[in-house]
Amino acid sequence: MITRIKWGILGTSYISEVMANAIQESQTSQLVAIGSRSITTAKNFSNKFSIPKIYDDYQNLVNDNDIDAIYLGLPNHLHKEWIIRCAHAGKHILCEKPFVVSIEEAREVISVINQSNVFCMEALMYRCHPFIKKLQELIQSKVIGEVKLYNATYTAHIADIANPTAGGSIRNLGCYPISLVRLLANAEPIEICGTGRLSQKNNTDNQASVILKFADNSIAVISTADDIKMSWQFDVYGTKGHLKVITNPWLPSKDSNQIIIHLDDETAPIEINVNEEKSLYTHQIDLTNMQIMKREAGNAVGITLLDSLGNTIVLETWLQQVKNRNQRPSESTNQSRITEEL
Repeated sequence: MITRIKWGILGTSYISEVMANAIQESQTSQLVAIGSRSITTAKNFSNKFSIPKIYDDYQNLVNDNDIDAIYLGLPNHLHKEWIIRCAHAGKHILCEKPFVVSIEEAREVISVINQSNVFCMEALMYRCHPFIKKLQELIQSKVIGEVKLYNATYTAHIADIANPTAGGSIRNLGCYPISLVRLLANAEPIEICGTGRLSQKNNTDNQASVILKFADNSIAVISTADDIKMSWQFDVYGTKGHLKVITNPWLPSKDSNQIIIHLDDETAPIEINVNEEKSLYTHQIDLTNMQIMKREAGNAVGITLLDSLGNTIVLETWLQQVKNRNQRPSESTNQSRITEEL
């Protein structure tokens, strides 16, 4: 039985450095290779983390028989291509969020993964932390009764540093609250209504809000922006009270992760704290390693391929609505004429 998963990393961005640390912190991992488009960049990354193998060609790393699993830290628009290349090479995959950038890409990738007998998971790291499991348990226990409203906001000033190709606030930030609401609701929305504003510089979405309605008549109101300083909010309102996540639910730390519950028939709030010894990203690597070793892709605290498809459907529908609402009048008129002709 494999006791350590041998990892390779594609891409040398900041998040790849975070993942390199996590892989080396994990007791079930070994970081053996780094791949970049530049040999100089690959060497610098290798020196920083003492990685034995370096590649200046992504495909050469993928072809390395000594590697069991690959973390894809590449820009959003490259995810589909390299998930498929890794799968064809028999490599297990941890792909940085968002999974892919269209519903069609998601379905194609899932088909390839299912035929390739490899494990693949989207790197929504917060979902692997015990803090989220505790939050899920509280909602399922109906401590605040039947949920009626989710209210979520996540912003961070990353527009100037994020890759603009297939980027924007919805894909880079909105993916977090969308996935958390869907997890807690344990359902897919039956209605999606979104709006937002686009960047004048590169036409990506700088700010967006969406309303989701579920079959049980609960509603989620979610907002995000990538040109506003970091802030977060996550509140859940039910028939018996409401729940407020005090710490960042999408970036839980080792300690001081807090939830406050206000019940309608109680004067004093209930405080719940979740502390952990392992770092957030090490939790993600350990969970991935466990599922690779046991081939258990459906673990409840992980992200299944169908879960990623559901998130992609909401994100891309929301983004398309934002783009449609921001069309110039002439474009909107032309689109209306085309629709009428069809």
